[in-house]
Amino acid sequence: MFNAFLKVAAVGLACAPVAASAWTADNRLDVNPLPNGDFEVIGDPGSGGSDYWCAAGDYAMVVLGAQGTDRVYITRGRGTPETSNRKSGVQFSLTAPATAPQGLQLFMDMRRVGDNLGVTFARNYCLDRKVHEF
Repeated sequence: MFNAFLKVAAVGLACAPVAASAWTADNRLDVNPLPNGDFEVIGDPGSGGSDYWCAAGDYAMVVLGAQGTDRVYITRGRGTPETSNRKSGVQFSLTAPATAPQGLQLFMDMRRVGDNLGVTFARNYCLDRKVHEF
């Protein structure tokens, strides 16, 4: 009887759609890949700009293999996520968007497409968080 249950369960799992699982950044925010190679950081309640940058830099370096000097760009500002039913997400890319503004201007509200940081600089926001935890 138990073996029959296991077989039915295995068949059910094999037929179930497999969703792309989120990767968890150093600061515990989920990061979801997007079909075009970009990625989306899903915010928690109270997440600020430094939290999004930390997760973006961590994902870019650890998962995508980006170098510390590569840049990570906001491609869609803070808003309703495409990959989650949470309230807030920001989309990033290692490629500059066509509409990127000229000159360096960084706003921590995470709404301006084209804002960018070096991967190592973005990931350093993870260290800031760790210092405040202790």
